[in-house]
Amino acid sequence: MALARTSFQWLVWLYILGVVIQFFLAGLGVMGGEDIEPHEALGSLLTLVSLILLVLALVGKEGRAVIGMCGALLVLAVLQSVWAQIDEPLFLRAFHVFDALLIAAIAQHLGQRVGWPTVHRS
Repeated sequence: MALARTSFQWLVWLYILGVVIQFFLAGLGVMGGEDIEPHEALGSLLTLVSLILLVLALVGKEGRAVIGMCGALLVLAVLQSVWAQIDEPLFLRAFHVFDALLIAAIAQHLGQRVGWPTVHRS
């Protein structure tokens, strides 16, 4: 259980870093005229990581609130690609940005709740 907990904590903070990088890549792709593919690739990776977070939270018995937040992250991560690919009506694509803000807020709250990983020395 301790390994699952520590792995979970590290992965939460890596996920938060990934979300920050994701915002940068989105801005670079939209405003900087750069390719959007790195943003899409990292988004796919973050979706996978949100699934792993949910599994680790369940295995580590993190509690209902943390498991619920991980479940919400997974659902929101999956919805990200749905919002980005909607053709009609186009205004629904705006939910991609709103969804990203929710992901960032939940991930940050999750990080505060689980805290920094501690290194145990033997």
